[in-house]
Amino acid sequence: MSGEPAGGPALSTRPRMYPMSQEQEALWLDDLVWDGPSRHLEAWACRFTGQLDTEALKWAVNQLVARHEVLRTRLTEFDEEPVQIVTAPGPVHVEQLLCPPGGLQALLGRIAVEPIDLEVSPIRPWLICVSPEDFVLALQLHHVAIDDWSLNIIQRELMHFYTARVLGRPPSLEPLRTQAGDYAVAQRAAGLDPADLAYWRERVRGAPRSCTIPPDRPGPEAQTHRAGRHLFKLSPEFGRTVRAAARTMRTTAFTVFAGAMAALLWQYGEPEEVIFGTPVSLRGAADVDDMIGILTNLHPIRLAVSRDTTFRMLVKAAKAEVLGAMEHRAVPYAAIVRMSRHGTEIDVPPPCDVAMVVDDMRWEPFSLPDVTARLIPVPPGYAKFAVHLSLAAVEDGGYKGWWNYDADVFDAATVERVASQFIALLAHGVDALDMPLGQLPGAAAGPSRD
Repeated sequence: MSGEPAGGPALSTRPRMYPMSQEQEALWLDDLVWDGPSRHLEAWACRFTGQLDTEALKWAVNQLVARHEVLRTRLTEFDEEPVQIVTAPGPVHVEQLLCPPGGLQALLGRIAVEPIDLEVSPIRPWLICVSPEDFVLALQLHHVAIDDWSLNIIQRELMHFYTARVLGRPPSLEPLRTQAGDYAVAQRAAGLDPADLAYWRERVRGAPRSCTIPPDRPGPEAQTHRAGRHLFKLSPEFGRTVRAAARTMRTTAFTVFAGAMAALLWQYGEPEEVIFGTPVSLRGAADVDDMIGILTNLHPIRLAVSRDTTFRMLVKAAKAEVLGAMEHRAVPYAAIVRMSRHGTEIDVPPPCDVAMVVDDMRWEPFSLPDVTARLIPVPPGYAKFAVHLSLAAVEDGGYKGWWNYDADVFDAATVERVASQFIALLAHGVDALDMPLGQLPGAAAGPSRD
């Protein structure tokens, strides 16, 4: 691998040590106090069929890591302060594995829970040989180095570097204007706006319990946070119906889904308020759009609900919450958690033990010369929340979805029922926007337990 980063200032002109960003520090501290494997690992995998040039792909991985300093950064302490130390570009070891017949998902599942030492690197790449014309590139990354947008950058730039290599032309990416360390310095210098802090202090004052879904059993004293996953799909017709309802209410599909999530949580015991978290991007400035890094904060969505609340009212309230979160998005979730505890014991549950994310982006397809490439799911490793709903738009207009859940406390059958209830509430809601929740099917108690 070339010793020069593919885009960006010369290494000799840049500092090697930076403060951690607020988002990095929160995750790093969580790992320090958590007795067990990190809950903040992310896995990405792409399957290649055809005449893959494996050396070119490994070269592309090296170029990606050289270009983005955060992928070759160590997180540690210096003079009792949390810092990130950028290491010089150097060879990145891509571990090569041979997949046993029918064993790919099991192998990916093991990769997803492999520990990452942030004192060494936030990324571990594997190249898995399924057959001579069937390979899988799997990346395990720590969340301190990436957000969801970063995965799109990884895909796009791996495609660029690989194509340049096999076609014998130099890479032509524009130099990065900002690296993760620069972002952290600017963030720390700016500080937090007192108005933003006041907003979130009010939003979490007296916050209700987040996960209203009754657990199947108490969590073990030594929690493992092992994750389970339930997959489902929403048809193209259903997806169009959701988007049509959003247009009718002059809002986004996210707030329609948020209304269904609020209705779901309310149906378990009919609390006066429900609360769940959603990631809010800190991107938007052109100088960070092409930068790999963690530029998201988890923010609470808190909604008042009653039997007289209509689905339209829930969606309108969710829209207002999202706009408020966007306006005050600079406050990190760790600070919001501290506000919610008011100096109480650290084992008080955080305000968001339920989370939801909706991805309506149309990602650029993965296209390589003489190779068919497609992203493949990786089994979940560790659960970050009691339940976590993800929805992603697909090309046909529908959505693919998955519920990740804490298998220490929930059974697969329970989460399957919860998922069915969510879809039913969503369908009823978009079909009858002005029907009170108390008149919806199952309003009294949520899904029954056999």
